[in-house]
Amino acid sequence: MKTKNDNNMTLFEKVKSSKYFELSGLICLIVVYSIIVQSRSGNFFTVGNINNILKEIVVYGILASALTFPLINGTFDLSIESTCALGGTCCALLVTDGLFGLKTNLFFAIIISVLICCVVGVVNGLLVSRTKIDPFIVTLGSQTAVRGIVYIVCNNSAVTSLPDSFKFLSSGKILGVSVSIWILLLVFVMMALVLGKTSYGRKIYAIGGSYVAAYISGINVKRIRFSTYIISAALACIAGILSTARVGSATPNAASGYATIAISACAIGGVALTGGKGLTIGVFLGALMMGMITNGMNLMFIGSNWQYVVRGCLMVIAVFYAQWFSKISNKATKK
Repeated sequence: MKTKNDNNMTLFEKVKSSKYFELSGLICLIVVYSIIVQSRSGNFFTVGNINNILKEIVVYGILASALTFPLINGTFDLSIESTCALGGTCCALLVTDGLFGLKTNLFFAIIISVLICCVVGVVNGLLVSRTKIDPFIVTLGSQTAVRGIVYIVCNNSAVTSLPDSFKFLSSGKILGVSVSIWILLLVFVMMALVLGKTSYGRKIYAIGGSYVAAYISGINVKRIRFSTYIISAALACIAGILSTARVGSATPNAASGYATIAISACAIGGVALTGGKGLTIGVFLGALMMGMITNGMNLMFIGSNWQYVVRGCLMVIAVFYAQWFSKISNKATKK
């Protein structure tokens, strides 16, 4: 006969073995950091500031979701920041001066820009899935090449005078919430459905967990790996368009350094850099933590130089807690 203590222990073991348990460390860190900032500034939990944080994480939150697909699949994509800049620049040119003579409205400009960026994904996907070149090298090279293309397309100058319809993507509101935030939430909801509720998502995890085992089981590993780069490029384009809408112009050096932030958000959120593991909610919380770090330090009037130091330390701490809770969860699963 089981005692009450036995039942409690069994419940605790179930909690530890849950796939969401490893996010406990990140959630605790978010709560503690929020309390510290609120006690120092008094403005952290205001509606206006929460809206600012969400608007801040829109771009690299979507970039983190773009990176998640190849990461879980066991590969890598460093080209997302250059693809992001390409998408924003092409879309801005299409609605203003024209892209190589082609000028259109915002709706078709977005579609054409996504298709252009998908070409980058096709090239990356073909090289990674059909050759033995390391994905890091492939996407590092495409990152540099695409950045050069951005400078060529915009003729080394910023694209300004965007129409109000373009700026509405960032400044406009629906039900009191910024349009860009709705798009961010929609991206993560779609990502959760694809990765968690479809056979395609399960195949992505399977390939990242063991490429050979997935191949033997009959999964078309090359096709799945190829497709993740197209998804990554399309999402990077959307991030670029929203970044351009927020700034009000498209610059050739846009999104520089954002790949690092996206990688950090994924790592903090529990996405295994070796593949086969990661949750959508974890990526969102990781991106949220990155935004909270910058926002909180600004509210506490911490200098920009020290912000780099604090941000780096907090990232290491967050990843440490994610790995620690992951080990506890794995031990509970094996029992």
